Amino acid sequence: MFEHFMFSINAVAPLFAVLLLGYVLKRINFLNDAFISVGNKVVFYVALPASLFMSVYSVDVGGLLDWRFATFVVSASIIGFVSIWFISSFFIKDKKILGAFTQGAFRGNFVFLGMPLLINIAGAIGEVRAALIMAFVLPVYNICAVLLLASCSDSDSDKKVDIRAIIYSILTNPFIIAIFLALSLQLLDINLPFVIERTIRYPANMATALALICLGAGMNFQGFDKRFKYALIASMIKVILMPVVFVAVGYAVGFRDYDIAAILILGGIPSAIAGYVMVVQMGGDGYIASTIVVISTFLSAFTLTLYIYILRIINLI
Repeated sequence: MFEHFMFSINAVAPLFAVLLLGYVLKRINFLNDAFISVGNKVVFYVALPASLFMSVYSVDVGGLLDWRFATFVVSASIIGFVSIWFISSFFIKDKKILGAFTQGAFRGNFVFLGMPLLINIAGAIGEVRAALIMAFVLPVYNICAVLLLASCSDSDSDKKVDIRAIIYSILTNPFIIAIFLALSLQLLDINLPFVIERTIRYPANMATALALICLGAGMNFQGFDKRFKYALIASMIKVILMPVVFVAVGYAVGFRDYDIAAILILGGIPSAIAGYVMVVQMGGDGYIASTIVVISTFLSAFTLTLYIYILRIINLI
């Protein structure tokens, strides 16, 4: 029992400790907004794409293209999104609140937190599963968020759905490009020269630390408000309910071991800061969106540890 508990702590605690470090450094003004902005760009456009590229490049293509797993995580994400939106619409009549609530309850921060956590648990297998989730689920997140927030904006708003813009954003996403390039090299059986491979590994190695520091530094709790209850409920759906549902369904259809770990993390990671940015840009409720990020991140440090511990005890991981 103690061994399983320590496995859970060792998988989760270091990531949240670095995230907390970023938060503290920002609060004492050691880091400023300019650093966070540039750091996030470095993570998004350089470090994480390099990490994904090396993850895919270093594994066998046959082991990467698990269409059954990819189909499940995409289907679970879409069904989860539609279910939350549909049920919430009966209780939340303010469209701005509904949009922020729904996105916060379904869109997870897999890029900055889910991927390193999955690698902590499953190693090289975790990298492969993370690459699949990046390639298939992140576009789903973006498409669902745009459709949701556009429909929940004011009727006279000019924030309309632009299908071409959505497609363009997916095709030019640095994660998609990195995975595609690595797959192409694998399929063509092309080996990179040592100097190029080593060069790519350097930014890849800094991806996790820089991502977590920027994530922690970027969190901002805006205090308590009458809308706080919506943020709290959405956070509980995101980090308590969704991982249980995802794992239960995943187990029922036959997934085991590290696949279950990947499904747990996909369902249980906290809400994404990118979701807050999109809510603000499309005229949604920024207070609820930002508060969901903070609450869900805090809660997930405990819920993910607990869920990983439980799955270890019952030998599912």
